[in-house]
Amino acid sequence: MWVRTLAKLILPTCLAMTAWGGAHASPQNADHCFTAQTFPAFENPALLATMARGVNLPNWDADDIFYRPDLSTIRRLYESGFTHIRLPVFHETFNTGDWGSEDLSKYSNELSAMLENLLANGFTVTVDLHPDGTFNHVYRTAPEEGYRRLEDSWRHLSSVLDGTSPAEVALEFLNEPDTSPEIWEDHTGRLSRKLREWLPDHTFVVGPHGPMRHESLANFPPLTDGNTVYAIHFYDPFLFTHQGAEWHPPDDTARLATGIPFPTKENDARIRALVSRLQAEGHEQAAEEIRRIFEEPWTEKDVQNAFSTIENWSQKHGLPVVINEFGVLSYDAPRNDRLHWLQTVTKEAEARCIGWTHWDYSDGFGIVDPMSQALDNEAINALFDRPVSAGAN
Repeated sequence: MWVRTLAKLILPTCLAMTAWGGAHASPQNADHCFTAQTFPAFENPALLATMARGVNLPNWDADDIFYRPDLSTIRRLYESGFTHIRLPVFHETFNTGDWGSEDLSKYSNELSAMLENLLANGFTVTVDLHPDGTFNHVYRTAPEEGYRRLEDSWRHLSSVLDGTSPAEVALEFLNEPDTSPEIWEDHTGRLSRKLREWLPDHTFVVGPHGPMRHESLANFPPLTDGNTVYAIHFYDPFLFTHQGAEWHPPDDTARLATGIPFPTKENDARIRALVSRLQAEGHEQAAEEIRRIFEEPWTEKDVQNAFSTIENWSQKHGLPVVINEFGVLSYDAPRNDRLHWLQTVTKEAEARCIGWTHWDYSDGFGIVDPMSQALDNEAINALFDRPVSAGAN
């Protein structure tokens, strides 16, 4: 996520329309999508098939072992239908450059062990370079120094990942690159050439600059490397998916907004009630922002329109796309509306042969209770478009 902490071949239109079922494909099981026939320009279809449905696994490296994921619970997620893990990685050495540090060696061993465990449980894995605020600040304000840190980080990670199977492990260049589109396009080309020297057969995962939105993908030129999957993040409408965000400032609209529904209606009573409450509490700016954003209904059609942008890019270039972050903060979102949003996103993605990886595992957006390790089966069933009451604990 933004503040947190896919080759050369262009398919003929007729082939693209056949592979994707046309611009108005109806929702169906996505297993037909991720094959060599669908994306003939893509070089690693076996891995791509597993990237259809996944989950992010932050906190695997948390300092407090209590927050680390339980491997038996992760296995239950595989049994529930998830086949892919996006594994965010970052170490302070990626900022300091102390590549010989004992702590980095320990972290690298832990990464290797986690990968071994995930692969042994049937998952494939995207290793996601997920930077901290310091890295992002340098990348934004001093692009060449930022690129040097990026390349050096991947030089080290490549040594850790050398020997892993390209059929099981993919490499995501950088989460939500905090820079301009022009700089990011230059950096992706440079980094892809370096990574191909170090790991010649592994699949790359690359998204557009910034928060990796679908609008940015529309203008993002693909790499010349044919073994690349492209990624976007989807959290629209933001005030719905992030309502009650406690890490935002106290007067921030996302933190103040609670009870926002999905979908919304014209002159929605719940939106009007929220606006009135915030006005009464003296939060005029937040009230006006909510009123303005939801003045027009925000519905499933808006999700469809966003994903059609992704589908059009994928068809144009004959390359696969995944939504490797999406989710709803669970604290204050109406429960049924959160479930409906999750179901809408995955249904519309699969209808367009777009893979998905839910954010996240057991944090605020999660599908696992961190205390009891109980699965949120209603949320999981919503993601898989199953009856919400189905499934075992």
